[in-house]
Amino acid sequence: MFRNMEYVYEVYKEKSFTKAAKNLYVTQPCLSALVKKTEQKLGFPIFNRNASPLQLTECGAEYIRYIEKIMTLENEFENYLNDVRGLKTGHLSIGSNNAFSALVLPQIISEFNRLYPGVDVKLSEGNIAYLEEKLFKGDLDLVLDNHPMDESIYQRELFCSEQLLLAVPVSDPVCTQNRSCALTHADILSKKHIDPLTPCISMETFQDHTFIALRHGNDTRIQLDSLCEQAGFTPKIQLEVDQLTTAYNIVCNNIGITLVSDTLVTRTPPVSNLVYYKINSDHTKRFAYFYYKNSSYVTLAMREFIKLGIDNIQR
Repeated sequence: MFRNMEYVYEVYKEKSFTKAAKNLYVTQPCLSALVKKTEQKLGFPIFNRNASPLQLTECGAEYIRYIEKIMTLENEFENYLNDVRGLKTGHLSIGSNNAFSALVLPQIISEFNRLYPGVDVKLSEGNIAYLEEKLFKGDLDLVLDNHPMDESIYQRELFCSEQLLLAVPVSDPVCTQNRSCALTHADILSKKHIDPLTPCISMETFQDHTFIALRHGNDTRIQLDSLCEQAGFTPKIQLEVDQLTTAYNIVCNNIGITLVSDTLVTRTPPVSNLVYYKINSDHTKRFAYFYYKNSSYVTLAMREFIKLGIDNIQR
């Protein structure tokens, strides 16, 4: 009944016999015959071939659900075998937002590859909705992100804490009026921004400024909106972007101001025309976690990668 499940599943993913056949390196008539044979065994059609794109029937949807259960069990057993082999082979799929993918994870992946060259590591990046969907479906083993995820579904392990700061061009008049609060790149590297004695600036100071902001749903945008609401104003958004690094690079070119993490600042080259301001609010501190499903088998590869990641960020 499930002998040809990989063929059926590929058609389901692509919603097309033509695309699925190309991916599977078989002819379309051959693929159609294999799917038809499975449907005859079930006694029900899996696909509604009159719909465009191809749709599952009620029975087909249930069949796919059981295929995914079988695939999950196969992956768990493969992971068990990889643990027994001591990570000489295996695979690990990690997802993260753009900032961590670009600035943090490459060094950790490089070290992991050096220690376990036989383990195939794949990295996916995207927003939290995309990453959570992939993690829930089992396409990802781990997600590293600073956006909270449902603890009834996902287990988490602390990776690091982050401090959010306002990045402002030095040409802005605010910088002349608030020199005592301004922090340089070197100050952030020396962790002056987390010293309780370092003076903060009021968010109200920037109520007439224009912001370069991330789109709604991103944790940094949530914190920006909360900071402005706490200060009694709605931020004027000049540009909305998808990635924190993009917002930061725009401000580096003297356009607007933005909220950035100290992780980004410390892992990018110094920018002479920017200063940073610490804001006195609970909304400026957040935590990044490694997330994985409560129900998933925690592989040796996952445990080793988390350990390497935490060791790396603490150096």
